[in-house]
Amino acid sequence: MSPKTILILGGYGSTGRLIAESLLRETDCQLVLAGRTLARAQAAAAELGLRVSARRADAAEPASLDAAMTGAELVVVASSTAPFAATIADAALRAGADYFDLQYSTDKLKVLMPLSDRIAAAGRLFITDGGFHPGLPAVMVRQVAPCFDTLERAVVGSVIQEDWASWDVGIGTMEELLNEFRDYQALEYRDGAWRGMNWLSAWKPVYMDFGPPFGRRACAPMFLEELRDLPALLPGLRETGFYVGGFNWFVDGLVMPLALAGMRVAPNRLLRPLARLMGWGLKRFTRPPFGTLLRVEAAGLSGGQSHTLNMTVGHADGYALTALAAVACLLQLFDGTLARPGLHLQAQAVDPDRMLRDLARMGARVDMHEEVLR
Repeated sequence: MSPKTILILGGYGSTGRLIAESLLRETDCQLVLAGRTLARAQAAAAELGLRVSARRADAAEPASLDAAMTGAELVVVASSTAPFAATIADAALRAGADYFDLQYSTDKLKVLMPLSDRIAAAGRLFITDGGFHPGLPAVMVRQVAPCFDTLERAVVGSVIQEDWASWDVGIGTMEELLNEFRDYQALEYRDGAWRGMNWLSAWKPVYMDFGPPFGRRACAPMFLEELRDLPALLPGLRETGFYVGGFNWFVDGLVMPLALAGMRVAPNRLLRPLARLMGWGLKRFTRPPFGTLLRVEAAGLSGGQSHTLNMTVGHADGYALTALAAVACLLQLFDGTLARPGLHLQAQAVDPDRMLRDLARMGARVDMHEEVLR
C-alpha cells in the first residue's frame, strides 16, 4: 500500500521531477515537492496537478526540514545534499518517516551506517544508494547468478553519454559529481580479494563491448559498496567489479585528471571552478549517440558446461533511468516486499527479478543473451 504523502527533496530538479511523474503514474499517493526555492517548487507542483503541493526546505536548516516533513510518511532525497545526510536523516526520524536517497557518496554512508540501530529501533526503513548507479549493478549480478551452477565471473560496465547541452544541469549537480573523486576507489575483485589498480594497470584499461550504438569502450574500475559482499554471497565468484566508461575526450583526458588531483589536494578551493569546467566540457564536447547503458558480463558453469551470459539495462535518458530505478525500488517498499526496518542498500534489499520486470514495464530496456561454450 502506497504512503499517503511522499516528500521529495529536490522535487523540482531533473531527477526529482521525473520521480514525481512516475510516482503519480504508479501510485495514488500525494506528493510534496520541496527545495530551497519555494517558487520553483510551486511552479513544478502546479504543472504536475492536484495531487502535488509545494513546501520550502533547506537541508542546512533543520527547522525548515521539520516543517517540510510534517505529515510525510516517506522522504525521497533527490537533491544534491549529501553533505547534509545526517541532518536529513535526523529530521526524517523525528518526523516518523521512512527514507530513500539517490546519492553516491562514501561520506554519506559513513554518516548513515552508525544510525542503523537507531533506525531499526524506531521501526523505520531507510534505503540508501538508490537509482541505477549505484543501485542496479549488484541487482544485475544477483539476477544472473541463478542461471549458473557456479558463477565465476560477473563484471558490470556502464556508458553514460547524455545530451548535456539540452539539459539545465545546475552547478550543484556538477559539484556532487566531483565530490565523488575525494574518496574514489578504483577497486576490482580478483583472486579472493578487493584489489586496487597499481600504476601499471592504470595504463591498461578494461575493455567492454556494449554493442550498438556504443561499441567497444575502455573502462575503469569504480568500487560500489553494494558489490562488497557479493563474493561471500556467491561462492565460486572469482572476478567482479563495476567499470565506468568515459564521458568524452575532453572530460576524460583533461577534466578527470585535474579533478582526481584537485579534489584530493584543495577540494574546497577548487570545487567550484572544476565543476564549471566539467559542466562546460560535458555540454561542449559530448556527441551522439546518446543514452545510458549498464551491461553485466557473466561466465561460469552450468550442467558441467561453460556458459556465458550478458544482460543489459538501458534507457535513452540517464535521468529517466535513475528515476525509474528509484520508483521500481519504492514499489517494493510500498507493497511490503521491503518490510524489515533498518538501513539497507537498494541493490541488496530488492527482489532482483521484480526490480527488472518493473523497470522493463515502465520503459527501460532489459535484454539478456546466453551462450553455451562447448
